[in-house]
Amino acid sequence: MMKRILIFIVFYQLVIQIFAINPFRFALITDLHIQMGNNAPEKDLETVIQDINQQQNIDLVLVSGDITEFGDKPSLEKAKALLGTLKMPFYITPGNHDQKLSPPSYDYFNDVFGDNKFSFSHKGIHFVGFATRPSQVGGNGVIAHEDINWIEKELSELPDSVRIIAVTHYPLQTGDVDNWPDMVDVLKKYKVMTVLGGHYHRNVLFAYDGIPGIINRSTLKNNEHLCGYSVYTVSDSLHVAEKQPGNAEILWMSLPFFVKEETAVTEPVKTDNKAVRKKRCIFRKADKRN
Repeated sequence: MMKRILIFIVFYQLVIQIFAINPFRFALITDLHIQMGNNAPEKDLETVIQDINQQQNIDLVLVSGDITEFGDKPSLEKAKALLGTLKMPFYITPGNHDQKLSPPSYDYFNDVFGDNKFSFSHKGIHFVGFATRPSQVGGNGVIAHEDINWIEKELSELPDSVRIIAVTHYPLQTGDVDNWPDMVDVLKKYKVMTVLGGHYHRNVLFAYDGIPGIINRSTLKNNEHLCGYSVYTVSDSLHVAEKQPGNAEILWMSLPFFVKEETAVTEPVKTDNKAVRKKRCIFRKADKRN
């Protein structure tokens, strides 16, 4: 009898969690690489935006970095003008081509877009975006300590039941972000369902110490000469599809929201006399494109 009661309680809590989320869809675009003197990336982005605007059920758009090729102010302003033609709100974070941490800084990103992070709730899901930037040109990404503290504060103020989707540019892993464990340790305290990003210019699924990391294709034309973007459907699961303008969506992954699965292994590894946590990707690791 007690076993039946426990099963009912678990089922009831699951139903409550599912219905707390009002199903919706959003788009994600990344690695735009807008630049002056080369209008090909601009044309690709215009095509993508036109396709997004033709969809009837996209609530919002996430933009996860490498907005420009060189981080210059004219290119950032051009990108902002193009993104301003979206019919729905967009939320943006920078990439390694847009900002760096060390002086001399060419940080025009905040001047143009107002901030390099975001935090908001939409239909039962909380979205939080933060910057992963190189400490120097060509270096690995780093997350500023003040941004880690900001994430901790933002998430700690949410109700315990709220599901969270995080957004940044780099994959949170060794070889991409030097201090990724500091951020992942914070994210693991809360109901972070996934971390979305770009940088590799293709679709691939990683695991950040057990948190699924979904990397998305670039808006630039691929080897098949097709530009594109990602469409996410939030319901009982997170369904991820690639959308090429003029073509039907290609569903490539579904991530259960309410089933806890071990998606990574953790093992001690010595790197420069320091113990770090090494992750194994769920799928084959993609060739990195910067």
